Amino acid sequence: MTALKPPSPDSILYVIYQRDGDGAFTYEVDGGVIVSYWYGYAFDLKGKHYFTGFATRTEGTEGPEAEGGLMEPGHVAIAQATFVQGGDAAKPVWSQLDTDGYVGEFGANDQGDPVDTTRKAQSHATDDGRLVLAVPTRRFADGVATASFALFLFDPANVDDLSFRRWGYLGSIAAGSDNSAACDDEKVMPCAVSTGELTFGAPGASGLPALKVGLAGKAISGPGTLRDLGPADALTYTFNAKAGRYQP
Repeated sequence: MTALKPPSPDSILYVIYQRDGDGAFTYEVDGGVIVSYWYGYAFDLKGKHYFTGFATRTEGTEGPEAEGGLMEPGHVAIAQATFVQGGDAAKPVWSQLDTDGYVGEFGANDQGDPVDTTRKAQSHATDDGRLVLAVPTRRFADGVATASFALFLFDPANVDDLSFRRWGYLGSIAAGSDNSAACDDEKVMPCAVSTGELTFGAPGASGLPALKVGLAGKAISGPGTLRDLGPADALTYTFNAKAGRYQP
């Protein structure tokens, strides 16, 4: 089939917010609200080819995007626009499937969690036709860069009874850290860098897979001392349907 380019970031923003940003990837809309393109992901599921563009929206002055109450201070609302490929082999086209202005919230200082472009997103299709997406992120604070995965669930056929619509944010999980900007040559704070590898495990009661993060590198074990990370340091997360999050 002829290759089909993903919808552009500015078109994703227009589809979600119905405001023209004149080609910009970040711009102000009503009431001081700032909308920004965050991440785009193309994937295949049950014989169909999809593209989802995620965006973020600050709270602004006209009220929250969050359902049922105010967002956490500094958070942004996550939104999405999803397309499915149609047409024929000679002339494929994108058809808009769904758009949602609020699938969850995250971030700090009125910005979304920065995407880590040095790592690739990972996804896992469930037996009942859903998809778990893990987007790599990296946040920097107090001299420490923390690697994480922001987790999302795509449920195109509404097979579960979760409160999400077609997409929902399932929280974020840690996957390594780097204190190089704050350490001081082992004198007080040793320099410790660790990386995490994500694997999908067996499904739980919710039908969603367990997530395992294997850690490698160094960790601070005490004042001025380091230790090697190994298999015993791996972290396992399972989905808690009541909380709507992956938890240890």
